[in-house]
Amino acid sequence: MKRLLGLLLAAVVLTAASCDGEKTVTEPGDKTTESSTVELTTVVQRSIPGGGGGTVREVIRDQNAFAEIWTDLGLDGAPPAVDFAQEMVVVAAMETQSCVSKVTIRSIFEQGGELAVDILEAPPAPNCICITAERPLHIVRLRKVNAPPRYNVERGLTPC
Repeated sequence: MKRLLGLLLAAVVLTAASCDGEKTVTEPGDKTTESSTVELTTVVQRSIPGGGGGTVREVIRDQNAFAEIWTDLGLDGAPPAVDFAQEMVVVAAMETQSCVSKVTIRSIFEQGGELAVDILEAPPAPNCICITAERPLHIVRLRKVNAPPRYNVERGLTPC
């Protein structure tokens, strides 16, 4: 009887988990109940052929830091002007990939005193035959938020 109840409970949980719709996942003790979406604008999203470097996930709050990371990422020219009194920049870059790949900052939320940054990293699919390595990056601009960032990263694949 206990085994049957256990199987029934597992079936109910799996059925509920497979339902479509918005899901909220919280950790035990998480008092986060509300979040608000922060509007963002893409500054640049591309891959730098032959670009090298490691993973970057950073909030930039001043023009000098923005100019420095712009150069470090291998982007040409000067970065666009940002009114850092009112705005800030979030940068996401993947480590150097063997070829076609993409990183996307999908959304940003203010949640529980943090800035929740949702990122999709999509390296090349296993069947890709590559010639040139590249480094994907995405930079967005948004209103200034005085909260520490928390990065939620999902891994996907970029088809060839």
